[in-house]
Amino acid sequence: MLGSLSGILGNIYGQVPSVVPTLVALLAILMGLNLIGLLKIPLPNGPNPEIWQKKVPRPIAPIAAGLAFGLASSPCTTPVLAVLLGWIAQSGNPLTGALLLACFGAGQVLPLLIAGTAAASVPNLLALRPIGRWIPTLSGGIFLTTGLLTLLARWI
Repeated sequence: MLGSLSGILGNIYGQVPSVVPTLVALLAILMGLNLIGLLKIPLPNGPNPEIWQKKVPRPIAPIAAGLAFGLASSPCTTPVLAVLLGWIAQSGNPLTGALLLACFGAGQVLPLLIAGTAAASVPNLLALRPIGRWIPTLSGGIFLTTGLLTLLARWI
């Protein structure tokens, strides 16, 4: 629904063609700088599990854990989602927006599904930690490059 709404709003913003791509490019640059670590944008940290354990009844605990995970992962996913929603709005296509956000959601869930399924091989997965530390920097570089190229294309 969020992707479709962004696509529909993109049709409205499409009336001002030079503003939206420039804003999306600037947003991509800001989020890229944030992921690289050159610019610190304060994002939510998520809830404290010890406080929630005392306040949440046991039957609701799985739902609360899912919500907590969503909040805790938001500093990682917010930059990507913000830029993705901006690009969807720029495209002005609700179907493309729904498809892109469905792929984004699948990309969020698939690693958790794989990790849950392969829980027995956790020690082997821990060996990949050094590689995983480069992913935010690589993503930031992609955002920064894409934003700068978009701005350059608008000015040339």
